Amino acid sequence: MNYSDKLEGFWEEGYHYYLEFRQDRLTVRNYRREVVFETKVSYDADALEKGIRMVIHLDYNVLSRDAGGGMMMEIRELSYDNGELDMLEYYTIMGEKRYRLKKVDHGPFDHILIRDGEILPKIQGVWKEWRASGTGEDLVIRGNTLNWGFFGGGEFHAVSYTYAPDRVRLVPANLIDGNFRGFTEIEVGDRTLTTRMIIYDASVPLTVFYREGTLDEIEIPPAAREPMRNTMIYEPLRKPESFRTIGGPKIGGEGAQ
Repeated sequence: MNYSDKLEGFWEEGYHYYLEFRQDRLTVRNYRREVVFETKVSYDADALEKGIRMVIHLDYNVLSRDAGGGMMMEIRELSYDNGELDMLEYYTIMGEKRYRLKKVDHGPFDHILIRDGEILPKIQGVWKEWRASGTGEDLVIRGNTLNWGFFGGGEFHAVSYTYAPDRVRLVPANLIDGNFRGFTEIEVGDRTLTTRMIIYDASVPLTVFYREGTLDEIEIPPAAREPMRNTMIYEPLRKPESFRTIGGPKIGGEGAQ
């Protein structure tokens, strides 16, 4: 089969999807640049070169499935049209939605600036976890490896993103995993490391790590002082904002304290 140079390379929609064509293979990534799926493709390269709208046939088109294996999201049609890609997505909850993708000259991680040389020397050693009830688990950084309690160790990079050049975050060494040592985000501050976590349906408060002996010199963000909340289970026959804290009283509605 012939392949068109017009299709080969990287395509970006702007936020949701990032596609890569290499001869008969298509790789689809989400907004985090994680691979959603890969499949073989076929199309009429000669017709595409002539500028004719061309439907690209996918051997596999399911983007995601539910816990029972049923289709949740799929690509219903992918076509090349006037120098752009037209992708029709179907989501069982939201229905159909179209995306237009333009060809770009950068790879999937060109929006990330790795700042290890600048940041790593500043964050080496032991960090103390702040808790209202006292000090929690130590977070230890040695080189580019992070260890925290029972979550164990993992290699990371210190990075900034083109859309937020002044914010420094610690992310997995492969740059794509969404959950790193149990954290959904680790941000490097002047004197603290601040993190967020989601455990099943519990929204865990902001976690703050600080250097020993500096607690009187830093300000603990209000978000770190909030109780852990179950974000999914609502009280029946009550206002939607009513919820329970984990191990605590009901918040809102009758009987709240």
